[in-house]
Amino acid sequence: MAPPAFPWNVRRSESRSHVSDDRHRLPRLALLTEIDMPTFTSHPQWIQRTWSALLDFCFPALCPFCELHEAGGEADGLFCLHCQQACRDLAGRQCQRCSASVGPYVETANGCVYCRDERFAFEAVCSLGPYRDTLRTACLRAKMQSGHSIAMGLAQQLKALRRTELAAWSPDLVIPVPHRWSEHLWRTHVSPSTLAETFASSLRIPARFDLLLKIKHTPKQALLPVTTRKTNLRGAFGIGGGATLGGATVLLVDDILTTGTTAHECAKVLKQAGAGQVYVAVFARVAGH
Repeated sequence: MAPPAFPWNVRRSESRSHVSDDRHRLPRLALLTEIDMPTFTSHPQWIQRTWSALLDFCFPALCPFCELHEAGGEADGLFCLHCQQACRDLAGRQCQRCSASVGPYVETANGCVYCRDERFAFEAVCSLGPYRDTLRTACLRAKMQSGHSIAMGLAQQLKALRRTELAAWSPDLVIPVPHRWSEHLWRTHVSPSTLAETFASSLRIPARFDLLLKIKHTPKQALLPVTTRKTNLRGAFGIGGGATLGGATVLLVDDILTTGTTAHECAKVLKQAGAGQVYVAVFARVAGH
């Protein structure tokens, strides 16, 4: 049977909602999700490699999003070829400043209709595409406790599709938009942190999770009107331990950019701490803001 045109629209079955997203080998064999397989972490490396290869051969990993096709498409990514193509289909032409979707002949060197009148502390933004359809579904699932693999797959695609921008920016370190410390007590996965880890590994730059902190509790931006969002986060972020950045170029990462207020407030604090330039990378850009 031919694969669906949009495999990301497939929803995982209710029977697997309790299973971690990282354990997606042959989901039809429910028994495997309940058995703790040996890890051999204390054995020689050749045993570990052999065991891993045997698992991959007998139980090939499936794409964590569609769960229909085998993972490891181009560049050995987590997503299958169909989901990787879906990412490429979303990556249209973007504003050079705020990453909003624009037409093919719109000049955006000085911004677009959505950001031209805004004064941002960051230099530019890149994203996979607009926050709608399958990318919206992906971002929402990446926020879940079980969304680590999806967030990592999105990060791989973002790095691959926006490699030109990332190379031009040449960041010295990557920093995720922080969450309040209390959220980490009950959340084992935060998608901006996963994005930072993936970028740090692929770009071979350090990721710092202790420099930028959220020091004040605030209402969630998504629950507020646009006019209130611009003042909600003032004074909400700070630098840990009085660190200085010494003119470094910072890559600030988050999952979604809407008004740009969160990224602006973070970039403002980073520049006060000595950052030379701050660029932003997100999974998706919400259109119309």
